[in-house]
Amino acid sequence: MLNSDVLKNEFIFYLKEKLLFNDKKIYLDKETELNKEQQNLIQEFIEKKKDGMPLDYILNSTKFYENDFYVDSRVLIPRPETEILVDYANNHFSSPIKVLDAGTGSGCIGISIALKNTSSKVYGSDYSDDALNVAHTNKINLNVENFSLIYADWLSCFKAESFDLIVSNPPYIAYQDPHLEGLKHEPNKALVAKDNGLGDIKLIVEQSTEVLKRGGMLMLEHGYQQQEKVENIFKRNHFSDIVNLRDFHNLPRITLGTLK
Repeated sequence: MLNSDVLKNEFIFYLKEKLLFNDKKIYLDKETELNKEQQNLIQEFIEKKKDGMPLDYILNSTKFYENDFYVDSRVLIPRPETEILVDYANNHFSSPIKVLDAGTGSGCIGISIALKNTSSKVYGSDYSDDALNVAHTNKINLNVENFSLIYADWLSCFKAESFDLIVSNPPYIAYQDPHLEGLKHEPNKALVAKDNGLGDIKLIVEQSTEVLKRGGMLMLEHGYQQQEKVENIFKRNHFSDIVNLRDFHNLPRITLGTLK
């Protein structure tokens, strides 16, 4: 549940974004009269917040890696820690490469890499038509010519040694995890995985040994308590130079490795 200060700040932001109010109108114009449309929009905000809906879904917009992305309840809202993955990818490669964003969702990871690496070819795959529709909206809105979308169940449809880099923020939450209570508006299939949250991670790592080029890199986001298990999965599947990146709270959230 949001505290009053957070809710107040969200409401002010909503007034600015949705109703186009400025600070003067919000703080100084005490006698502002609202028309019917404005009243309805404010009431809509109140009802959705009562139901716990994130502001990003209410506005259908989220900020990620310097850009505004369209989001709705068909896709996850990107988190700040995912920008660490994107930033590493953008700073690690200098020559044109072929990249796959597996389970692309809104497309925020793949598009953010494509926009910074315009000579590279970036693909976003997903088995959800809804997610692919959202990613397509963002591709068009941000005019990303080197980003292509593919319907795929993880890496099953790709030829051997197709990519230099595979990135993914897969489902990694266990079915009974209490954190799911606060994520009811986000798509469950993009959050939850079998095998205590490791099922999809295992599958991606295993499939990537065929789909990555020799010397190619795999980068996966995961829960901070899964670091050791994810690292062992990488090791069992012939990855070397395994590195873990920490988030803004100094928690291990991203594992990467190079295919031998």
